[in-house]
Amino acid sequence: MKMQIKKILVPTDFSETGLLALEHASFLARLVKADLILLHVLPVSEYHFEIPEPVMRIENHDEINAIVEQKLAEVADATRTNYGILPKTMSTRGKIANEVMQIAQDEKVDLIVMGTHGAKGFEELLIGSNAHKVVSLAPCPVITVQTHAKKLGFTNIVLPIDRSVHSREKVERAIDLATIYNSKLHILGLLENDDEGEYAKLQVILDQVQHAIEKTGLTFSRHTVKGDHLAAEALKFGVTVEADLIIIMTDHESALTGLFMGPLAKQIVNHSRIPVLSLKPHYGTFESLDLSGSYSAF
Repeated sequence: MKMQIKKILVPTDFSETGLLALEHASFLARLVKADLILLHVLPVSEYHFEIPEPVMRIENHDEINAIVEQKLAEVADATRTNYGILPKTMSTRGKIANEVMQIAQDEKVDLIVMGTHGAKGFEELLIGSNAHKVVSLAPCPVITVQTHAKKLGFTNIVLPIDRSVHSREKVERAIDLATIYNSKLHILGLLENDDEGEYAKLQVILDQVQHAIEKTGLTFSRHTVKGDHLAAEALKFGVTVEADLIIIMTDHESALTGLFMGPLAKQIVNHSRIPVLSLKPHYGTFESLDLSGSYSAF
């Protein structure tokens, strides 16, 4: 069964990155005829409003709410003009990641698309970015983008694969997205060492992935890389093939190598200049994302 994207949630802070995420979401929504929800979360603290410049500091809640509603209406109207889609607008107050997760559950969204400003130093070590928190908590797939991802649409998709079962869960979703965008898939086998037995086992898995893609008629390439820092190797490869999307699993990318788990997943989401689609093993509970299709063996 094809991946059904009927409702897309776009959290925004009205920054350049947040508005770029809306561009990506709107482009996809127009392709698949999905509904858009545009959400702004007001933190429970003194409010810093970034648009217009210079930054405004506002303490009156009624004034804040009025400005937010006005900005949401302006952005929604621009989206309708540019893409023919009028987003549903929502605003709420609280911790950003928690509120995004709650709205995603209440609205039964199929995908979240959001910008990430990244995080550095102690902030990343201790709490990470809001984007990474959403990726960790959300009950659905999440696409994160940074300001570098100006090009809309995903025509070169990197599909990192190791020997874990969870790693192969993303194959069907990668095929679905590649079909939507008419993309080329880049199968990337990942190895930590030169062990010939491990290499042979990985090649068997890559054969299966390649066979699944060949049956769809999509174009693809196939590569294997080895290294001590496989997350970095995957990002480097993405740059080499001019990728515009990398697909990762959030929780259990590899029980063998630890690739993209925990801190490494955070690094990918926070620092990748290439948009990242983060998928959870088994997807959660949304019926619109059915994994019972022909590729479930992976």
